[in-house]
Amino acid sequence: MRVSERIVTLAAAMVLCGLMLAPEVQAHGGSFRGPNGGVPPGLREPSDPEPPPPPPSDPGTPGGPITPTDPGPGPITPPETGHDTGGDNGPPPPPTGPTQGPKPKASTKSLTFESWRFWWAYNSDDILNLKSHIYSSKTASASAIFFSSKSDEENRRNAQRPTERAITTTIIPALMRSLERKDDHEDIHGGAIIALGKVGTATNTQIFRDATFNEYKNSKGQKMDFGLQATESAALALGLIPSLSDKEKEGVRNALLEIVQSDKLRPRERAWAAVGLGLQRDRDAVRPLWALLEKKYSDDNVPAGILCGLGLIGDPSIVEDLNTAFDSGKLNGVEVSDRVRAFIGYAITKIADPKSLDVIGKILKGRGVGRAAKRSAAIAAGTCGAKSGDAKVKDEVVKTLERFLDNSGGDPSGENFAIIALSQIATDKAMRTLIKLTADGKYGQREFAGIGLATQVFYADRAKELKTGEGMDAKLREDIVKALRDASDKNKAADTKAAFILGLGLVKDRASLEQITMLAAKQGTDPVLRGFCCVSLGLLGDTSEQVKAALKFALEERSSQDLRRDAATGLGLLKDAESVKLLLDMLKTAKSFAVQGQLIQAIGTIGDHTAIDPLVELLDNTSQQSQTRAMAAVGLGMIGDLREIPALGRLSKDFNYRASVPDLDELLFIL
Repeated sequence: MRVSERIVTLAAAMVLCGLMLAPEVQAHGGSFRGPNGGVPPGLREPSDPEPPPPPPSDPGTPGGPITPTDPGPGPITPPETGHDTGGDNGPPPPPTGPTQGPKPKASTKSLTFESWRFWWAYNSDDILNLKSHIYSSKTASASAIFFSSKSDEENRRNAQRPTERAITTTIIPALMRSLERKDDHEDIHGGAIIALGKVGTATNTQIFRDATFNEYKNSKGQKMDFGLQATESAALALGLIPSLSDKEKEGVRNALLEIVQSDKLRPRERAWAAVGLGLQRDRDAVRPLWALLEKKYSDDNVPAGILCGLGLIGDPSIVEDLNTAFDSGKLNGVEVSDRVRAFIGYAITKIADPKSLDVIGKILKGRGVGRAAKRSAAIAAGTCGAKSGDAKVKDEVVKTLERFLDNSGGDPSGENFAIIALSQIATDKAMRTLIKLTADGKYGQREFAGIGLATQVFYADRAKELKTGEGMDAKLREDIVKALRDASDKNKAADTKAAFILGLGLVKDRASLEQITMLAAKQGTDPVLRGFCCVSLGLLGDTSEQVKAALKFALEERSSQDLRRDAATGLGLLKDAESVKLLLDMLKTAKSFAVQGQLIQAIGTIGDHTAIDPLVELLDNTSQQSQTRAMAAVGLGMIGDLREIPALGRLSKDFNYRASVPDLDELLFIL
């Protein structure tokens, strides 16, 4: 059962990324962080994630609540016996969903894991960072390109974060009411539990622990008999509890370690609990987690979860142990699969200690190393190389990555990860290599090179604005912007052009504003390209009426739910005062639970406090579809979570999505 920014849609955070493909909604509340299918038939590798299941059909008009025995549409409950990786199943059937209105002819090709959109969906949370934009007192000025009669102050968005009182007196009680209702579907319970984890306190620790072991009783003393959807959600919720004191963290740590160690639970709860310890950044859990890697497990899910947890904690004391394991392909003397070895590389990536660069170089050059591990090594080269203060070391890493680009053994995914790594190291030589690849690299490489360049300009500009860095060399920045403009003009295929349009937004190229605005408003434009134009406009920050009109026109587009979500993203980035009101008005009239889920996700990601009461009303309305009510719970958690970047955004960033395991796939799709 899948959860990707939809209560699960087919597509990576992310979060209101709006950059995935399919619009359907399902279980925990989240988005597929990548296009449907991912690998062409016959090319699936053992380390690849499974293709997502077909989405539920869209019944059109909401009916009564769906019960666990309801034969109507709903998520498929995971089996009791863990989760197999499966073989080459090929891509699933195309998603079904709303078909109102004309459907523009798509010019994009069928996407695979080599698409830049996969990488963007996994790595864009801290770039889009909508809540930071919404809660900021600043707003961009209107562009001189367009005439606007409104002042900057009038353009300022009035959306505000919820107060602590609203969270404690409205959101938390609404979520607790759901846990009191025995007749609510497990989807609703699961969504409410995750939301409660985001907004709750240490007082909820026992609730989550008991729910994980299916021992929870409501206030009347009634055993709730939670389904698997809720038990796995409860394991994650422990890791999401914010702002714990040292004493409270100890209680959460003990509960999470109990779950990871329990042979009575499925691999999913155990893997998610291990990740939860990482999300809490609990260094006291490092040695207990490392000791658990000495055990044998029925599949790769739990070891992968433990290694993710260790990486997220970020304790450099285990770097040497990880380096030894990555080099040898063994954990505690026992050989591991190529996939688990890749997760060792993930832990190294997250800790990002330059001491790992020697072993990373060996892995990239090694002939007997599997592709999954090499891809993780390429990613790790970027994070570890960027942390080195030695220019000669960085130059050597750049040379290693360039050699890998020429001698990857025909692995496009590994090459693309290496391109992003070059951008993270960001030496002049590395950036010049990427400028050249943007112009004349192989198909697929051009987009990765362009996005890599644009994100580094974005981060450098932000560092300069925050006075934490000096910004990028002016001449290099100018050359990068020109390369992105030229590539946007040269490439006509929608998917490729979209990458460079997004890049122009990231570098805030105002010279491209008028063109991007026209594309966003043009109804016949490919919806993927049009959607990325909307996101680009939000990143550009221009608040003129023409820009907002283009975004609002796209927001009302009925032929593509992804486009509507992207338009909401753009409006959210602009702090537009009317966007949440528009979304709430649309929610009142939406008759499809797929559309309702999409709108709630957009509302929740923007985080406007004015949406709290309508979502509470929807959650409590037992005449609504279960999926819709579950998504309302998720939306409340998103609004009430005052962290600007979603907790799971830390997990997805620099993640080797070609070497995943089913239980972490599911986890990464939760909003």
